[in-house]
Amino acid sequence: MTARQGFTLTRAAARRLLVRYHFRPAPLATVIRRLGTIQFDPLAPVGTNPDLVLQARVPGYRRGDWLEAAYGQRWLVDGWDKQASLIQPGEWWAQAPFHRWFARRWRQRGVDVDASEARALVGQVERHGPATSLELGDQRADPALRGSWYGPKRSRHLLKALWDAGRLMTHHRVGGRHAYDLPERVLPQGASEPEATDAEALQRLVVRRVQAAGLLRPSADDAVWSLPCPRAERDRIAARAIARGALIELDVEGSAYWTTPEALSMLEPDPVPSMERGVRFLAPLDPLIWDRGGVARLFGFDYVWEVYKPQAQRRWGYYVLPVLWGERFVARFDARCQQGTLTLLAWHWEPDILPARLPDGLAEALERAAGEFLDYLGASRLVLPRGLGREARRAWQRAAR
Repeated sequence: MTARQGFTLTRAAARRLLVRYHFRPAPLATVIRRLGTIQFDPLAPVGTNPDLVLQARVPGYRRGDWLEAAYGQRWLVDGWDKQASLIQPGEWWAQAPFHRWFARRWRQRGVDVDASEARALVGQVERHGPATSLELGDQRADPALRGSWYGPKRSRHLLKALWDAGRLMTHHRVGGRHAYDLPERVLPQGASEPEATDAEALQRLVVRRVQAAGLLRPSADDAVWSLPCPRAERDRIAARAIARGALIELDVEGSAYWTTPEALSMLEPDPVPSMERGVRFLAPLDPLIWDRGGVARLFGFDYVWEVYKPQAQRRWGYYVLPVLWGERFVARFDARCQQGTLTLLAWHWEPDILPARLPDGLAEALERAAGEFLDYLGASRLVLPRGLGREARRAWQRAAR
């Protein structure tokens, strides 16, 4: 225990904490509560990012199950956290700082969510119910908006601004496109808490970011700590959360981290050897690896997502998934699944893994993970790359039988 009432951990203990916290098998609803937020990304060569996050934690998860959880059960709703994310509806109240921040940003770009044209769009949704940008507003293109990220239709910019500001929500998706509706018709009854203060909402956002990651460095880069407040204010908020016991300070061999009481409890004696020796294929945007610098420091694994790099500049591949075995990263692979065929485009072992002679237990664990991954994707055929090695190739082949 340090003078600041924090804890000191070794890197090995920090790795154990993270693996136990993240990968205890649990039902879907339990994992949603554990993480609090799941980053959304629409790319889906082997399922979307929410799919991949959940298949690594929920036994029997199948690609697309999150859609029913979000738009059927309403265990999740579309919102904003680190980026576009799926959050719990009971925490919609904590989005208020983001909503105000986005409204100001859009206003600076000439899009006012309180303008008459924006109110008219909300009125159209109120009258007609859930609808996409193809049915709402003026469908004519604005020449001034050609080349914009959101396309040339001003109505689409307005809808995005209204969504960012919390005036509209995603009722469901149509081919990936948002179907907009009023928050009161999307949120389950009692999900909104308008009496919360701005300070309370910001504290929940900070704590939730740490909750999702399990361990998170205060010094992680801006992409990890994207919040509607400056870092100095974030630090003051975190200090209050620490004083109230919602966050805990850790020193991991000289590096500062924040964690939650639930995550720290994973270090109590309650080993689950079969879980901790399993192989898992992780999402590129899995919360465990949000802080790439922290992952490199704790696990010795240097992960770079190259999906937005030109092909000629990629070292590993387009959509590369890290492979975790127990408490160590052993490989990464690029893959796609189309029409029931999973194609591994490339497989890269870490330098300390010899493909010709895998460590004891790795081939067996890989076979189990490969079989579960094929089931998750609904794939019955398999195409394998070079570089796997004989044992790993056989493990994948046995899994596909």
